[in-house]
Amino acid sequence: MDPICRTDNALQSCVHKELRLKRVIGILALLIVTLLPGGLTAQDDGALPEKLLVAVIDLPPFAMKTADGRWEGLGVDLWRKVTDELGVDFELREYGTIGQLKEAFLKDEIELIPMAAVTPDREIYLDFSNHYYRSGVAIAVGAERAGYGWLRFVDRILSLRVLTVIGSLILLWLIAGTLVWLFEGRRNRTMFGDGPVKGLGHGIWWAAVTMTTVGYGDKAPMTLGGRIVAIIWMLASIILISSFTAAITTSLTVSELSGKVRGLRDLQTVRVGSVAQSEGQNYLAKIGIAAFPFKNERDGLQALVDAKIDAFVFDESVLKYLARTQFPARVHVLPETFDHYFLSMAMPQGSPLREPLNRVLLRAMEKEEWKRLKKRHFGSGG
Repeated sequence: MDPICRTDNALQSCVHKELRLKRVIGILALLIVTLLPGGLTAQDDGALPEKLLVAVIDLPPFAMKTADGRWEGLGVDLWRKVTDELGVDFELREYGTIGQLKEAFLKDEIELIPMAAVTPDREIYLDFSNHYYRSGVAIAVGAERAGYGWLRFVDRILSLRVLTVIGSLILLWLIAGTLVWLFEGRRNRTMFGDGPVKGLGHGIWWAAVTMTTVGYGDKAPMTLGGRIVAIIWMLASIILISSFTAAITTSLTVSELSGKVRGLRDLQTVRVGSVAQSEGQNYLAKIGIAAFPFKNERDGLQALVDAKIDAFVFDESVLKYLARTQFPARVHVLPETFDHYFLSMAMPQGSPLREPLNRVLLRAMEKEEWKRLKKRHFGSGG
């Protein structure tokens, strides 16, 4: 202690001088930091790498490779919009399987993946951005086995059962039309006359419109015998139309009802496939269902078409996209989804990219261009 500050009054004076000195130093330090080019914000931005290594894997419509070798998709295109605002450069590194992608993250070979499912297991070794899409696990089955597709629909319409019912109805029209013409042909020439050929035609027309309850009123029996035939025919028509409707409905749905897979419970007794180490395979393992592992989703769907498996479980959005674009009328995705999750951009834990990425990502998703991106890759229902 300074000898001058040993007395009480002097000590108090020294303390005040020391406090004033600290305040002056603090003010000067604040001014220096404020006047530095870019301030602290520039230091934070400088923490970002000049060039980011970004992993991509074939996962349409989130990431897919075009014929000319260019990567696009909802996740990749959104990432490009984000980097334009962040002002950072990046290099895409292609990986073949989810397992390879996970291994690359654990070895710190890559710094970001534009599309990743947010799960508790991955949260252990990854950090996630704000999510930009919600999806889940769905079941794909063969379209023919599910009873879907226009060709299958036409085939059932032209089935022997339906054609037999239609033929029976036409025969009954002939019988009812002939009977009413026999009673009405001479006495009601205005409606059922014009000779045997036209007269029978009038009778058959009357039988058809009466059965279908159209009842135009252009023709009506006038004789007692004709009216008795009409009453019997109208009562019979109620039963015949009900039977015809039931037969058509049964024919159109019998293939669907006889399919092996109609929902999650049916997976216990059939051959199921999924992409190795994917959310689909993990979910099946949790509920005790063993699945054949496939390298990617296209191989799995092809195995489904070839009847090597009975169902394929994977991300709903990916399955619907491939069913619509690459397997039309051959693959059908069941409407129910399970194990819902969000899709985000993933980074190694502690990445300095997370905070600036989240800010830019939120702004990008508020713009009209984000809606156009979803519509481009998912259609109007995106």
